[in-house]
Amino acid sequence: MREIITYRLSATGVWGYEFYHPNRTLIGSVSSVLAPSAAVRIEGGPIRWYSRFDIDTRIIPGIGRQIKDNRTGDEVYRIIFWQQGLYQVRTADDRSVQVEIRKDAYLFGKPMMPVTAMTERITEADWIPANHMEVKPYFRTTVYEEISEEYLMMVLSFPALRMC
Repeated sequence: MREIITYRLSATGVWGYEFYHPNRTLIGSVSSVLAPSAAVRIEGGPIRWYSRFDIDTRIIPGIGRQIKDNRTGDEVYRIIFWQQGLYQVRTADDRSVQVEIRKDAYLFGKPMMPVTAMTERITEADWIPANHMEVKPYFRTTVYEEISEEYLMMVLSFPALRMC
């Protein structure tokens, strides 16, 4: 089991999240400018992904948001909205994870199976990274199993990418 702290960053016209290990090393980040169809960038280690989503899109069951590899343009995974508080993350090779939102907590895993990771809202942390933007502790993610770097970045970036 391991815990990761997410900090929300904001400044005029931009926002983002940075993810840190307990030893205060940076895992990665999600960032974007404040604009109707601006791309959200997801970066960490070898991962360089992006996602565009028009804020005027009508959110109905089955609507999806693509997350693509920045180098190839290929879809890495897709977030599918099913109902308020229930999503599916589907990879290009048709593997899927259910994401359920319960009282400011995001639960990741397979239906009727133990949760592989949980992200919950926080307001305090033992340490705040130095940054030129406003920085606030925002989420604590607990990972209960060994997961790939890609899965971890999907979990950490999900709150920034969900559609509603």
